[in-house]
Amino acid sequence: MLAGRINAWCLRFALLVAAAMGMSTAHAVDAVRVVFVPRSVIYPGDVIADAALMQRKFVRPAESPAVFGENRDDLVGKVARRTLMPGELVPNSAVREQNLVMQGRSYRLVYNSEFVSIVGVGIPLQSATAGEMVSVRNPDTGLVVKARVQPDQTLAVEDQ
Repeated sequence: MLAGRINAWCLRFALLVAAAMGMSTAHAVDAVRVVFVPRSVIYPGDVIADAALMQRKFVRPAESPAVFGENRDDLVGKVARRTLMPGELVPNSAVREQNLVMQGRSYRLVYNSEFVSIVGVGIPLQSATAGEMVSVRNPDTGLVVKARVQPDQTLAVEDQ
């Protein structure tokens, strides 16, 4: 009877050791990743400054894809869409690029084709970032056209 109890105890101990070894093997392939998170609360509409971020380490499987925020440039200079809490990961959808053109202000409006180039003034009907299409009103004629925001804040009308 005593021998049976010792064998059962040895079997339980062996299973426990095997489970522990399996767990340590699983952690061996995990990698420590560094991600940038807010140092303090960042409110919607705030531009994220470098000083507003700190590094946070966490463990992820080595083969997992990159996490948004592992690169400082993912966040610095972007605008918060919602409240970002200190120490918490920032999802990609919680930030946006800064607007290059602002609604209601005058900007250079350009149309270029093979035969003609027209330059005028246009007023965007909404704020937008580089590369976005925006409705633009000509203040002289009242005509509304679609234009793409260029990195130099020019509004480029494209052929339809």
